[in-house]
Amino acid sequence: MNLPRALLVDLDDTILDAHRNPDAAWIGVCREFAGRLGAASPEALHAAVLESRDWIWGDAERSRRARLNMTGTRRTIVRRALGHLDLPYSPAAEDMADRFTALRDEAIRPFPGALETLGRLKEAGVRLALLSNGDGPSQRGKIERFALESYFDHIQIEGEFGAGKPEAGAFRNALAALGVEPTEAWMVGDNLGADILGAQRVGVYAIWVDPDGAGVPEGSPVRPDRIIAALSDLLA
Repeated sequence: MNLPRALLVDLDDTILDAHRNPDAAWIGVCREFAGRLGAASPEALHAAVLESRDWIWGDAERSRRARLNMTGTRRTIVRRALGHLDLPYSPAAEDMADRFTALRDEAIRPFPGALETLGRLKEAGVRLALLSNGDGPSQRGKIERFALESYFDHIQIEGEFGAGKPEAGAFRNALAALGVEPTEAWMVGDNLGADILGAQRVGVYAIWVDPDGAGVPEGSPVRPDRIIAALSDLLA
């Protein structure tokens, strides 16, 4: 296998199937809570939730703040949705947001072959760093839940370290922790901006995980050095 000396690996939607296709969960909780919140219909509530969600995640700075408190962010999404519908905020709104969080957490699973791939990379002598954005408690909870710590020589979480991808300092700290130069490492992740562009800017070979085979969006300025469908493709 043609492998680097070190590998930086993203967590969500690279190792864990965590955030893809959230609409099913939002639709479910909108159906469950529309009556309690006074919405005209689950469909109207769902549309307002999507508008609120896209407003938060559509801005880089709002997104950075939001991912450091996912429980609070989801409550904010519901609060803004109710405001858009001229409905009052109530304890039921927090219940709805927290129900969504619970459903999403329950659905998280490692991608097929991901943990086996990490094990084989470690056995091959590749130094491994987990480089994850997000808040410490939620990301640590996933790491503990799926017993990921044993695979990695270094674990770095944005909320604990104080900087996240695509900031150069986040990548450089992980490389220093592994004792390697940028040219000796690869970055593997699903986010074109945070994982791929961020890595390339510090001289790291960047591999984009595209599980749905959608390809790089038209007009994107980011060009991954390699595209794979799953982490296990590294061993192909």
